[in-house]
Amino acid sequence: MNTLTKSVLLLSALLCTTTVSARGHHSKPLSFEELPKICQTYFTRAEACYKKAGKAADFHAGNTKMLRQALPAATPAQREKLCQIAEDSFAGKAKQLKCE
Repeated sequence: MNTLTKSVLLLSALLCTTTVSARGHHSKPLSFEELPKICQTYFTRAEACYKKAGKAADFHAGNTKMLRQALPAATPAQREKLCQIAEDSFAGKAKQLKCE
């Protein structure tokens, strides 16, 4: 199993865990400034890439949106970990989308 596949599986598992633990209560959305630095870096990078790639990036943009929506229910440590995984796996997406 390659690194990208492992990262995607781990990210999916963490998102599912975060989503399940969030059930039953609603967390207020986090402002960009409230996000950990790694999340700010990832979301800025992803947004620029997706904008450049256009429609080809719709699937990845949807996943990034889900991540952003899941972060308020996560602990600060989980937020850092989720965004680090997303950032670490982003090079593969950027290469596929030819956006960097």
